[in-house]
Amino acid sequence: MPKENEVLFIDDEQSIIEGVQRLFMRETYGIIATTSLDKARSALAEGKIKVVVSDYRMPDISGVKFLREVKEKYPDVVKILFTGYTDFSAAEEAINVGEVYRFISKPWKTAELLLTIRQCIEHYDLIISAKNHEKELEIANKKLKAIYEMQKEFTSTVSHELRTPLSSIKMAIDLISQETVGKINPEQKDILGRAKKETDRLKRLIDDILDLTKIEAGKLQMNFVANDIHQVIAQVVEAQKDVAKARGLNLKTEFDPNMPKVLFDSDRMVQVLNNLLGNAIKFTKQGEITVKTQDKSLENHVLVSVIDTGKGIAEGDISKLFQKFQQIESALDNEEGGTGLGLAICKEIIARHGGKIWAESKPGAGSSFNFILPLQERRVTA
Repeated sequence: MPKENEVLFIDDEQSIIEGVQRLFMRETYGIIATTSLDKARSALAEGKIKVVVSDYRMPDISGVKFLREVKEKYPDVVKILFTGYTDFSAAEEAINVGEVYRFISKPWKTAELLLTIRQCIEHYDLIISAKNHEKELEIANKKLKAIYEMQKEFTSTVSHELRTPLSSIKMAIDLISQETVGKINPEQKDILGRAKKETDRLKRLIDDILDLTKIEAGKLQMNFVANDIHQVIAQVVEAQKDVAKARGLNLKTEFDPNMPKVLFDSDRMVQVLNNLLGNAIKFTKQGEITVKTQDKSLENHVLVSVIDTGKGIAEGDISKLFQKFQQIESALDNEEGGTGLGLAICKEIIARHGGKIWAESKPGAGSSFNFILPLQERRVTA
């Protein structure tokens, strides 16, 4: 079976060519050895050559110039320069400018030449393999991106379509529960109460999915205005106060008196604070919840923390908190049932403000959910 030619030698001395042909007869790969520049170019054009070995001094073209030509047309081919002792400085310069992989001096040492060629073939194969893998990954990434975009579009469409019938169901449940259309007995009222609870949960899920889809697509409009973060916190705390009181929890604030105004979207900040405070109330059985602010102007940001006295979070679960559809609490612990998207949305909203959100917690020692907002412009605009 004929061997595939993978190595090209070009030299103006016929004796060198014949010596090379004899030397490589037993190798597993084929070689082309020629004194003809045209034949060398034709061999390269076939696209099978992995290594080119060129003499430095040839009558029609210098070895460095020929290898530069090879580099321009076949950048992956490994290039070697044959040199005499007097040409070392020129060869070193060619290596430095990237025209040549390495050089071999004449007269060559047989073992050294054979080993060098084998290494060069391996080097070429590695380069091609890496490029092929890169292309495969690029194609796979494009496919995944297309699937993800289709999934987002589908999710958004389905969520929109569910909103109208869900609103009708919710309205019907409310009318019956309020006995607008007739009297109901306690058992029926209890069943309707559970139905309303699940309907509200489904509405929150749909709203969260639509919000997250808009954020990830860069379509969620933000209205950044210099605001007093304390006013927004006070508004959210007041809205949640009755829920906290019903659970026997003390809800309080600790405001830094030196807090400067910050650029943020008020509606989205209310959404973030409602989520963090709602979670704190939901997962704290007794004690208190504190919303604390700190002026960190010297570090170019302000810090907001929602601190609870709940049972805390295991260290291994903290990294999962801000991922989509992650719920650390079990169904028994979480009677109300969350959507698993709230903290992921908080993370995206804070990121759009150029800030950062994170959690600190230890089992049995409560939790602190913190976020920072920059004082100087560094928001994400897309």
